[in-house]
Amino acid sequence: MLYLAEVKVQNRGFVGGYKTELKLLAVQASDQTWNIVSGDDIVTTDSINDQTGKGTLYILNLDGNKQLQSNPELAGQRIVNYLRHLSRTLEKSKAQEEEIETWKESLQLQGEEIGRRQAELDQQQQLLQQQQQELARLEEEKEKLSGAWEQVRQEQARSNQNKENLANVIQEFSQSGYNRELLPQALSALDNQQALLDNCWQQLEVQKTTLQQKQQALSSKKQSLLQHRQEVRVLHEKLQQAFINLELQEHLLKEKESAFERINHNFQAVQRLDDEVSFLMDDSDETDIDFQRLESMPLGELEEVFNNLQQETSKLVNFVNMQEEELSLQSNEVKEVQHKLSQASEVEKFSLETELADAQEAMKLLNETLVGQRRNLKKQQKVLNEHLKILSRRKGLADVEFSETVSLRPLKDEIEVQKDIIARNKERVENEMNNLRQTRPHLEQELNQVRQQYEQKQAQTEILEEEWLNLYQQVAKIEVEVELLEQNINPLQQELNSARNQLQTLEPANKKIEYLLQQIQSIL
Repeated sequence: MLYLAEVKVQNRGFVGGYKTELKLLAVQASDQTWNIVSGDDIVTTDSINDQTGKGTLYILNLDGNKQLQSNPELAGQRIVNYLRHLSRTLEKSKAQEEEIETWKESLQLQGEEIGRRQAELDQQQQLLQQQQQELARLEEEKEKLSGAWEQVRQEQARSNQNKENLANVIQEFSQSGYNRELLPQALSALDNQQALLDNCWQQLEVQKTTLQQKQQALSSKKQSLLQHRQEVRVLHEKLQQAFINLELQEHLLKEKESAFERINHNFQAVQRLDDEVSFLMDDSDETDIDFQRLESMPLGELEEVFNNLQQETSKLVNFVNMQEEELSLQSNEVKEVQHKLSQASEVEKFSLETELADAQEAMKLLNETLVGQRRNLKKQQKVLNEHLKILSRRKGLADVEFSETVSLRPLKDEIEVQKDIIARNKERVENEMNNLRQTRPHLEQELNQVRQQYEQKQAQTEILEEEWLNLYQQVAKIEVEVELLEQNINPLQQELNSARNQLQTLEPANKKIEYLLQQIQSIL
């Protein structure tokens, strides 16, 4: 387990070296976070060969009993790495805030579009209210026409009165004697009534002709209006589809850009790892070994030094193996999150992308730490190998090579394979991004064209609806007038015809009576 400690006291030993007391400040948890160590836990070690000042920070690898598992490591580089990680996390948080602001602006635009559509609905509601007001006005016109027809009825009443007068004349004729002027007067009165009715019939025919023309125009206008409305619906659907296509293209481009950023980040990390591994595989490192001292050292002391060095190397090998296993587990976690991200919904992607970035950053820090540990192990193995050579030669044995515990060749080959895979994916995603950027202007042009067509057709439809409404009101008014005329003229015409027929039946008798009177006058 890793601890962060600071130097409290350092004293020089009697046989050389330093005895250093370190106070534990923080401990690393399994989730890569650091917790404060309460109390004053002190660890004493003589593994620090260089003189350091009070307060110097070290990274200690301790077991459960708080015993050192490897040499203390200066904490400066690791702290710098953690600060770099914190800085990148803050940058990501800032980028996420900017993305949230972008979504807010998008929602604001959608709200404005909804407001515009609500205004259109309010306008249509106002138009409907105007239509209702116009219908109320037609009702008032109908009442006025009813008043006019009341006058016609009064005329009809007067005609009926004339009819009664005519009946009285006939009755008087039958009772009191013959009046030769009575029948011509009655027929003349009927002719006057017929002349009035003829004018009404002419007005009715004119109204019917006008009504027929208006109805034909209304039917044609209605067909044109229905066709325009259908065209508006089609253009509205095309406009919505154009909006959707553009939004999908923008969303897909953002996903590709995010994927390209992740791939580029992974490629850079693998490239750095490749550089580090290449550096580790380079055998040109020089070791600071006092060969003259080892040659002159007593053999027993040399064996003791070699055994101590071998134990330290074994501990370092175990520590590196543990770090390798932790790196492997972290790599598996990254792969698992990537698999979840490939199958996640839009709602889950945001949190998974953040989790993936944190996992990749943790893997990067582990790998950077492991590179330093591998370098130390390589140097330690080389020192051990040189000690073994000298010890074997001084014992009279053949030269023995101390084989490396950790072989970097498989890792180097795997890195090359991963670099090739990532490079191909990077090129593929970059091509897809370029294709999406090239198609964007075409989608925007299509959207603008459809929007312009929709607005023009919508304006034409509104004008046509207003014309149709005005024509509909005219037709309704003429229909009411024609209906009222027909309801009042037909009964009057029937009564007038009946009266004329009755008078015409009296005309032969009138002539016969006049002839008889002439005969009587001639006799007298």
